[in-house]
Amino acid sequence: MKRWKVQEADVELRKNLSKNLGISDILSHILVNRNITTPQASHTFLYGTLADLTPWQLLADIQKAALRIRKAISNGEKILVYGDYDVDGISACVLLQDSLSKIGGEISYYIPNRIDEGYGLNKSVFPVAKKKNVSLIITVDCGISAFEEVKFFNKNGIDVVITDHHKPKASILPPAVAIVCPQRADCRYPFKELSGVGVAFKLAQAVYGKDEDLFEYLDLVALGTVADVVPLVGENRILVKEGLKKISTTDKKGLRALINVSGLKRKNISAKNIGYVLGPRINVAGRLGSADLAVRLLMTDDEEEARNIAGELHRNNRQRQMLQEKIFNEALAKIDREINFKEHRVIVLEDESWHSGVIGIVASKITREFYRPTIIISTKDSPGKGSGRSIENFHLFDAISACRHLLLDYGGHKGACGISILKDKIKIFGDFINKVAHKVLKPEDLLPILEIDAEIPFSLVETDFIKEINQLAPFGCKNPQPVFLSRELFFKNKPVRFGKNNFKSWVTDGRVVCEAMGFGTASVLDIIGDRKFDMVYYPYLNQWDGIETIRFSLKDIRPSQQNNLAALSDVQHFTKKT
Repeated sequence: MKRWKVQEADVELRKNLSKNLGISDILSHILVNRNITTPQASHTFLYGTLADLTPWQLLADIQKAALRIRKAISNGEKILVYGDYDVDGISACVLLQDSLSKIGGEISYYIPNRIDEGYGLNKSVFPVAKKKNVSLIITVDCGISAFEEVKFFNKNGIDVVITDHHKPKASILPPAVAIVCPQRADCRYPFKELSGVGVAFKLAQAVYGKDEDLFEYLDLVALGTVADVVPLVGENRILVKEGLKKISTTDKKGLRALINVSGLKRKNISAKNIGYVLGPRINVAGRLGSADLAVRLLMTDDEEEARNIAGELHRNNRQRQMLQEKIFNEALAKIDREINFKEHRVIVLEDESWHSGVIGIVASKITREFYRPTIIISTKDSPGKGSGRSIENFHLFDAISACRHLLLDYGGHKGACGISILKDKIKIFGDFINKVAHKVLKPEDLLPILEIDAEIPFSLVETDFIKEINQLAPFGCKNPQPVFLSRELFFKNKPVRFGKNNFKSWVTDGRVVCEAMGFGTASVLDIIGDRKFDMVYYPYLNQWDGIETIRFSLKDIRPSQQNNLAALSDVQHFTKKT
């Protein structure tokens, strides 16, 4: 069962935005709910352009970083870009390698193997750097906590410039030439949520000195930003909004080939397409082996090579999906045997057969299934590698920090984490983090909350309404697809079930009739029966054979209760825009 929570926006703030921007009351209501309360902030959110980005000069150390890179290029030094194996790190790596090469840089790249080397700047790259006569390493999407590693490279005559977007673990930063990271405590940059590729983009602008020369790379910025699930607000929203335009018309042969093989040809690419289609196919290279294949895809200028690599990644993604499903089912069986939900507020599972490259995805699925923080650990190698995902009121990084005496290494943020742990410590770790959780999580925190932007009359949802709401796109983290509640509805025809727990039907309030798709909600139909129901949904425009129709995607439904229209006075505020 989900707890429905209808947002209530300040009426005066709402009216002020509607008056000043000429937008509907419902759109201003959503903006206020998302803490966008002034006309200026709302205008930037809805209509912001690249001109509204904060100048890169405000990033701490960026001038020093650009100066060292320009010096290296001028002196003919060999530069190594050291990335991460996820989409964000791969995109950042390609962006810097390509952009710096175009102005004369002798650039190579290195991305560690997820299985053999793990995350972050690693000393294992030293033989490669030495063989290539590298004198400068630039990290992307990693390095902020690599204190000992930077000391090692300094000692061996290699300078390091760090670009990262993660929070430092300690107050003392690595002794690098420069550290460009908005999460630094002393950084004046006002927007702290840039992705790794976003920070790399800013560094490239600083090296070039002309912002517009780098706009061709906004497709890569959008790719990494969406895939890394950073908040799509502020600068990220502008970068992604502009980047999606670039992706839809990209001249990068590898990206175009991946779009084609993924079934997105001739479509305007959305953030959802990146998150669920393109991102996983790029990610799979690093999950199951070396991310080199994905880098080559985004770098190639050969159409045949692009098609071959895109096809291989597409096939590998299918393999990943099958492997992920197998581990997920095994994890469910372990939960039945090992987890007592009265005692365990955090699910901790381990197995020596699980592939460490996909355990993060499995942790996400388990978290959604049971609404419990979940950490999945692979003990296939020693030490064990774990990946965790969390729920709304549980700060996972803080929780594992409290368990650091049991861990060999750890990192992450509020919603996700990665750990390294010895097998004989896992049981103790599971008990300890559950003690932490019992102090933090209340029983009601373990019921998922369905955030509802507004309760509206069903008849309000027309084509113009949807188009206006879509001005809030691209949707993603911290800027979700608006979700609405309408009451006292009923099925026009008998719902048709399909798949495991899905259905489709025609829904009406007695006047307006629209098609609705319910994914993962068919089990509720037996409870609804022939009764009226309240429905939480988001509307969208479906294009088919040149015809545009309104559809609803159901998030949840429940039987209507008499006298359940307590918010009717609020509902009547939301009327059609004239």
